[in-house]
Amino acid sequence: MIVLVAGGSGFVGSRVVTALQARAPGSVRAGLRRERADFTRLGIRKSLMDAAVPATLPQALSGVTHVVNAMMGSPASMVETTRNLLAAAKEAGVERVVHLSSTAVFGGQEGVLRDNSGYGTDVDAYGAAKIACEELVRASGLDWVILRPALIHGAGSDPWTARIGRLLRQRRLGDLAERGDGLCNLILVEDVVAAILAALDRDEAVGQAFNLADPDPVTWNRFLMDFARLIDAVPVHRLPGWQWKAEKLAAIPLKALAILRDKAKLSGLPVPDAITPSFARLFAQAVRYDPAHVDERLGFSRTPYPEGLKQATTWFASRR
Repeated sequence: MIVLVAGGSGFVGSRVVTALQARAPGSVRAGLRRERADFTRLGIRKSLMDAAVPATLPQALSGVTHVVNAMMGSPASMVETTRNLLAAAKEAGVERVVHLSSTAVFGGQEGVLRDNSGYGTDVDAYGAAKIACEELVRASGLDWVILRPALIHGAGSDPWTARIGRLLRQRRLGDLAERGDGLCNLILVEDVVAAILAALDRDEAVGQAFNLADPDPVTWNRFLMDFARLIDAVPVHRLPGWQWKAEKLAAIPLKALAILRDKAKLSGLPVPDAITPSFARLFAQAVRYDPAHVDERLGFSRTPYPEGLKQATTWFASRR
């Protein structure tokens, strides 16, 4: 098995690359748009590619039997690069594609969702792009596995570890009262990597989509209070109604500022995190992902919630 990890420098992709290299040295190609010195030191073979430029893909796929699509980007670019990668993989005779999607395809649905549950009708642009990518994968003519992680936390996760820690320390999150009674569907990044490796290995996974989340999620209030105690952001702040309304009003200008900063390539300019409407809705969303299918077909082991949170908060605390 020779695996190309497209998006090999990303949060998940880089961990898949190092895990495959540790398991079978020489079996992985890191699909990158630019060089990475740490991969060179580890003896990892790099394939310089840009899936937005189809001409770069045949060489990257030469000799490859399996592909992991861990590419990220804007909604439009995700669809374009997935389409290009699948076409090139088909042409190269790739045996299997493992595609990273997201539980965002389900939108605001509540209750128990299964791997074959229907897509949401209220998805945002990101969720719509993920649905479009899944449809491309299914129609590709390749052997495929689709993995839909929920909220990926752990060392290196900005949205679901670093951002949470920052907001707790700033007393902008805490005890949300009834606004935080929804279920916090986490998945540790190491567990996502384990699921990807299982999807590469197990023939019974082919042609299947799998939701990846803790089978017994805690409420958001429980998660936020546990996180706060582990980083010593105590006493845990109880957000009054007026503060929550103020956060909603501030979300749009803060998000706009962050976009302008990124376009101007001013990464050192601090902009407070926005608690956007889509972020805030999660806190009250009562959704759970049935693990039966993923346990039967993938059979990877998940890290217990307390241990995973300890790993995540230890990393966050070490960054001060």
